[in-house]
Amino acid sequence: MHTVFSHIVQRRLSQENENVATEALAFVLRSHESVHNGMMKLLRGLDPHMPRLWFQTQQAEGDSRPDMQGRDDEGRTHIIIENKFWAGLTENQPVSYLRMLAECTHPTILLFVGPEDRKETLWRELNQRLTDKAISGTGDTAAGIFRIASTSDGPTLALTSWRALLDALEPEVADDKSARSDLLQLRALCEAADSDAFVPVSSAEISDQRTPALILQLNTVVQTSVDLAVTHGVLSVNGLRPQANWERIGRYARFQCDNGNVGVWFGIHFGYWKKHGITPLWLLFAGNDWGHPLEVRPLLEPWAAREGVFTTFQNDELAVAIEVASGEDKDQVVSKILDRLMGIAGVVKAMKSKGTVPDDNV
Repeated sequence: MHTVFSHIVQRRLSQENENVATEALAFVLRSHESVHNGMMKLLRGLDPHMPRLWFQTQQAEGDSRPDMQGRDDEGRTHIIIENKFWAGLTENQPVSYLRMLAECTHPTILLFVGPEDRKETLWRELNQRLTDKAISGTGDTAAGIFRIASTSDGPTLALTSWRALLDALEPEVADDKSARSDLLQLRALCEAADSDAFVPVSSAEISDQRTPALILQLNTVVQTSVDLAVTHGVLSVNGLRPQANWERIGRYARFQCDNGNVGVWFGIHFGYWKKHGITPLWLLFAGNDWGHPLEVRPLLEPWAAREGVFTTFQNDELAVAIEVASGEDKDQVVSKILDRLMGIAGVVKAMKSKGTVPDDNV
């Protein structure tokens, strides 16, 4: 679906998708009582006692500036709404905002709205940040809401998608032609932001030297990690070469096991990076006679679930996210990657010793 609004935003303001969508949502909430009623119905599914709220955007709160806040007639904040497309979480998301809401004496909610295809990954990222700060949460669901967690800090953390949010609002505007039109414009923007269509590149993006610097730095991390893994006997690269194509940059290697070898590819995978967002670095088990993905999967996935490691299986390929530690120097980054590779090697080696994978070398 394309509209004049979505075309202009994608053509001229693509880097402002989140801000534009936030302002558009605030506009329709303020302009149409039917849309406002639909939003209140959705939020009361999270808190049945939620009072009528007024929505404001980009209001500074100390060192932070939430996307949108819902306040009652007395000016008390009951909800913060953070709108995402594909940008990463900020330093304040979600912990700083949860702590801000925890200062309130009434029930509060931190709601994230993101792309439909990102909701699983985004929820996992949010929960990992809670875990990192020793904040626990108990899960639940509600109509139009993908996930809910009542946190030990007090506020409720919730996540929905743009699609689910608009699906919940549109039935409320069946008799309001103007509201339907405005929601259609917002849906078109969200769909355009979520699509893989070519987005014009700005001159600032083209000349931003941080992008190639990041890729080159990641390449160095991959090379150093592989070299260290070879030194520790975790990987072998004998007879194997670096490999790159339009979608990835990395190299082939083998896990060395008692009864044979399991082949992998390790490096920067742009497709998985874009789709899942977790990390640029991925370890791939592919090809029946090379990576034995069908045999590796049933043993590696339970280990990954216990360790909090993301995996995905598609097109007979098992991909394992190898996270890059943020805020650490190179030695620490490489050391943690080596630890992860050693953990995976342990699973693969145990599997091989049980004869789960054929003993033919790859």
